Amino acid sequence: MVLLLCVSFLSYKWFVYNETHITTDNSYVENDLFPVNSRMMGFIKTINIKENDFVKKGDVLAVFDDKDLLLELSYKKAKLEKAKLDFQRAEQLIRTNTISKMDFENATANLNAQNTDYEATLLKIEFTHILAASDGHIAKKSVQVGQFIQPGQSLFVIVPSENSWVKANYKETQIGKIEPGMLVELVADALPEQKFMGVVESISPSSGSKLSLLPPENATGNFTKVIQRFPVVIRLEKKARAALRAGMSMTTTVLVQEKLKKRSTASE
Repeated sequence: MVLLLCVSFLSYKWFVYNETHITTDNSYVENDLFPVNSRMMGFIKTINIKENDFVKKGDVLAVFDDKDLLLELSYKKAKLEKAKLDFQRAEQLIRTNTISKMDFENATANLNAQNTDYEATLLKIEFTHILAASDGHIAKKSVQVGQFIQPGQSLFVIVPSENSWVKANYKETQIGKIEPGMLVELVADALPEQKFMGVVESISPSSGSKLSLLPPENATGNFTKVIQRFPVVIRLEKKARAALRAGMSMTTTVLVQEKLKKRSTASE
């Protein structure tokens, strides 16, 4: 009888736990990635970072060789000065009707064109400095000093340090009890002794397999039923965002009975 009571009590506790705790180990830390691409063509003169270095927004990551652009700038500056002189002379002559209105308009158009051309070269020189678009760590460094770069070519990827979330793939038999705002306990495989907290942010409107490159077609005669999984986005607390890295495996447990009273508290 004692053994039967113990088994009954443990079974009841297990049943209650499963009703109020929904767990999956099919969870991973996600993060926004900021690709750093070239906006011009040329040779790399200097690189100021290494793989995994931490950078701040606006830091100069790499610099292109700009000797040819400086020569081009000098040439266009001379043409701009000449266009300014021509415009000043045309402006004086048009007052005395010495030149036609068309000649004056041509001088004005030439000045505007030379000024725009000069500013375009200044912009190219500005593009020779590759700047960090966000705070974070450098990853996928694929450029070396002296390498010839094409416009749009990928140079680095910046992984933000505190802009992560968790994507948990719950079974379709589990998501019926999950709602946005529910608290979530998280344990990373890399940090099993630490427990983090999060909040259910949203549930995907479609299963992961439906959004794949080759979605399943169940209308065929060779049909095998497979339980589908739906991605659930979990917003992390500040401590978790600082400790976790993109790609880490997680075990997440949604606390069904507990909802966040103030969503702003968890975001902090």
